[in-house]
Amino acid sequence: MRQIFLLLLFICFSLYINAQCTSRRYLDTVFHHVTVTSGIQFGSATTQAGLPQDLYLDFYEPTGDTLSSRPLIVYAFGGAFLIGTRNQPPIPTYCTYYAQCGYAVASIDYRIGFNVLSTGSAIRAVYRAAQDLRASVRFLCQRYPQYRIDTNAIFLTGSSAGCFSALHSCFMEPSDVPSDVQGIPLEPSDLGCYDCATNADNNRRMPLIRGIMNHWGAILDTAYIRPTAKDNVPVISLHGDQDNLVPYTSASPFGYPIFPVVDGSLPIHMRLTTLGIRNELHPLYGYSHEPWLLAPQLLDTCFKYEKPFLYSILKPQPLAITGDSALCTSTAGTYTVQQRPGSHYCWTYPGATTQSISGNRITLSWATPGTYMVIAREMSRNEVNGDPDTFYVHVVAPPIAAFGEAVSHTVVQVSDSAQGATSWQYTFGDGGTAMQPAPSHTYHSAGTFTIRQIVSNGLCADTAYRSIVTDTCPVVHLHYTLSHDTIYVSAEPAGLLSYHWAFGDGTVDSGATSYHIYSHSQNYLVALSTMNDKGCAGSESAIVAYTQPNGVQDIGLEGISIYPNPAHDRVTISCAECNVAIFDCVGRLAIDKYGLNNMILDISGLDAGVYQLSVTTGGRTGYGRLIIR
Repeated sequence: MRQIFLLLLFICFSLYINAQCTSRRYLDTVFHHVTVTSGIQFGSATTQAGLPQDLYLDFYEPTGDTLSSRPLIVYAFGGAFLIGTRNQPPIPTYCTYYAQCGYAVASIDYRIGFNVLSTGSAIRAVYRAAQDLRASVRFLCQRYPQYRIDTNAIFLTGSSAGCFSALHSCFMEPSDVPSDVQGIPLEPSDLGCYDCATNADNNRRMPLIRGIMNHWGAILDTAYIRPTAKDNVPVISLHGDQDNLVPYTSASPFGYPIFPVVDGSLPIHMRLTTLGIRNELHPLYGYSHEPWLLAPQLLDTCFKYEKPFLYSILKPQPLAITGDSALCTSTAGTYTVQQRPGSHYCWTYPGATTQSISGNRITLSWATPGTYMVIAREMSRNEVNGDPDTFYVHVVAPPIAAFGEAVSHTVVQVSDSAQGATSWQYTFGDGGTAMQPAPSHTYHSAGTFTIRQIVSNGLCADTAYRSIVTDTCPVVHLHYTLSHDTIYVSAEPAGLLSYHWAFGDGTVDSGATSYHIYSHSQNYLVALSTMNDKGCAGSESAIVAYTQPNGVQDIGLEGISIYPNPAHDRVTISCAECNVAIFDCVGRLAIDKYGLNNMILDISGLDAGVYQLSVTTGGRTGYGRLIIR
């Protein structure tokens, strides 16, 4: 269903683009009526007889046409430079037809007349006609806004002598001009340069001609056609192969030896082909000179070949779309064609969302993966259709960044869970980086760090972040104090998750501080093991030398002793008429007794530990330590 939907969408877009950038102008008679403005004077010049002559043109244009820049066809009549007018048959029919197709068309006068007994006079007649033809073009070009003419799209045509004028005005350089132009007997005047006669319009500059429709014309010498940019003028020729007035090949016109030998359509075609200049030759087999006068159907033959030929010249050069050939979904791609003066562009983009359109540039995005088309078509300033150019865009889903991590102390192990990625980049927050999918990384200090993952599929990227906490293993210090048979221990640092004490005699304990009473003289290995909340263990140990006391302890007064010490539930104090006080480790009085001799104290109600013993007798006091186990 999705393919059917896209097909229907493409068809709709195609219809739209055809409506916007498709025209039959120049290919068909798209206008029903033509407006003719007759008798427009474009100049004046001196005839072969030395008389002044005003020269006129008739201007044909489509009625109601609004195009501001139209191709121009200039038609010069035939008549062997001796007779003819600008509106003789079939000129009005020819000009009207092309105006209905959308062209602006001008049918012009030029000076005629020469001495039929003089070769030089015949050559001068051709030159004068070419001067006047060029003057008519200059006149219209100077007034191009008035006549709405595209001065870069001017075509020359005519019949017989008129096409002589067109061919020579395009291809004959000043260096080619025969000396007869400067004067001959009976015609001593110098005709001057090509653009020095008839008028001074357009600064006496002739624009480049875009093409010639040659109807049974000829040129003095095909060598005038050179491999230069100026001479790269396309020519379409139609010529009867039985023409006995203007040669299809090479000969004197009319077979009259007074006239110079000229090259007809066949050698012109061969020369143009040799130089690589676009041209067509359509021989009219079995026909003689100017056959459309007796066979009007040949007008349609001319139109049949000429219209597509002219259209191919006017047609914009092929477009070339440039832009992003691969994208991720919802990512904008920009597509551009060359902007040509006066042209506008129509875009087709099935399945895309338009971000922006600006003339020759468009920005698009696609929501779903697939291969899509971007199509551009140009409509030139002359309303000529260009061929559409198609650009293919491959759209893929973007990657999705995702990862997990396992932290052990200062080491992190990354586990990649990204989707659609072809490359990975990690930063670990401490300057470290990695390019593998699942790297490990070691930090040099404890702290909080942010890991960043950037994944790409070669077109677009995605990013994910995770924060981690690292910690170093604690450095543990064991502190102890041995007092008689009791060892007091403490751990540094405090606040760890767990502490484990081993006192070397099989006894263990926990807590940041502890104590233990030894019962035998021995060297004991006291060991401390710790663990922090990251699971990192620390340990330290020490050798503790313990020597058990002899069981009777003097408290510093003569005749007084205490035993056993350490004691368990009873202790005997040897003294006479003495007062005995026992204090716990924080100075609280635990026992206070007065007796005569050898006092036996019940200590079973006291907790194990180290106590201070005070004995007073005869006004003297002695102190000692009592250890209760």
